Amino acid sequence: MERVFIARQPIVTGSGELFAHELLFRDFADSLNLSDGVHFSDLYTTSRVAVNAMNQFGINRLVGDRHAFINVDGEFIYSDFIKMLPKDRFIMEILEDVKIDEQLAARVEELVREGYRFALDDAVFDDEFIEKYEPVLSLVKIVKIDIRLNEIENVKRMIGRLERYGTILFLAEKVESIDEYREYRDAGCTLFQGYFFAKPEVSEKRSLDPAEKSILEITGLLAEDSSSLDAIARAFEGAPDLSLQLLQFLNSASFAFKNPIRSIVHAVNMIGRSELLTWLYLLAYAKGDASKMRSSPLVSLAAFRSKLMRKISALHRDGTQMQDMAALTGTLSLADILFQIPIADIMKEIEIDESIKAALLGKSGVLAEYLNISEAVERADLKRCVQIAERIGIDIGELELSVLESY
Repeated sequence: MERVFIARQPIVTGSGELFAHELLFRDFADSLNLSDGVHFSDLYTTSRVAVNAMNQFGINRLVGDRHAFINVDGEFIYSDFIKMLPKDRFIMEILEDVKIDEQLAARVEELVREGYRFALDDAVFDDEFIEKYEPVLSLVKIVKIDIRLNEIENVKRMIGRLERYGTILFLAEKVESIDEYREYRDAGCTLFQGYFFAKPEVSEKRSLDPAEKSILEITGLLAEDSSSLDAIARAFEGAPDLSLQLLQFLNSASFAFKNPIRSIVHAVNMIGRSELLTWLYLLAYAKGDASKMRSSPLVSLAAFRSKLMRKISALHRDGTQMQDMAALTGTLSLADILFQIPIADIMKEIEIDESIKAALLGKSGVLAEYLNISEAVERADLKRCVQIAERIGIDIGELELSVLESY
């Protein structure tokens, strides 16, 4: 099988819950110009590789119980390869350069009758939009709007005009700020893709609420090697909701302890401080509700960064302690989003290793390099991944596998 780089980007609802992931594929040879004159950029080839990769790796591992968006061109739509994708899991994005005619519409209609779902990718709402896509507008479920290529007033008008074609969901993509999210939400978009949730409205004057203070207090104690187990237990006792959710989580089927966890001290002894730290931050990203942890894009992103950075550290031949620090750095890298407070102020609230602070505040040190790789993976920037990996001496093939294992 050809080597393929797989990345994913979250798609969220208007309420901020995770709706799906778009799967992005990059062929190593083509993306890195290593193909020795052989051209691999045809999307049909890439799609075949993607199908093989997912069959081998497993769609549940990549997107959990959420939907998966995947780009498809005309050749792929007409091929039998499309039948290899589970129709209840995938939404096919028809690329903007696909020729839309009656023949393609007939093929899409045939697939829709069989249960496949389609979206239009990178829609540009100009005067020719309806004329170009008329044959398939009653067949698609989602229209993805590239907000960099559209004017908001055109979007509002077109959403109104498209109502006659049935129930279409509008997805604003490349949303990079809270203001853009609000603007397109008010225009009628109900799904969003981009890094707006990773660029918070940071207020210098905002105060932590009691629940947030409890989380920071406990994580500070857990991160400090000199803290006693009794001190950690007392901090949990002051936050009974956290204690209850932690014990319920640890006693769930997710763990295989011989005996049920009986106390916080027992929990720390059994799973270690690093794992408790990660769990607390993931819980915080879910706004303190463990039941929402699976539906939060921040939880998904923080968990991915934590896993991947631990694996990168291992590839770098770091010891266990450094691997724990790498994982914690990945989790903490989204703390300013969670608390909507500058990361520098958050670092003042907790006792944390100086290497982690350097990575988060100044983006310096080897932990910062690990974080930069993780962020490049999220953006499907394969060239940057390779550049950093080569600079710090990490094998690209091993990194590729680590990325897949982190989903």
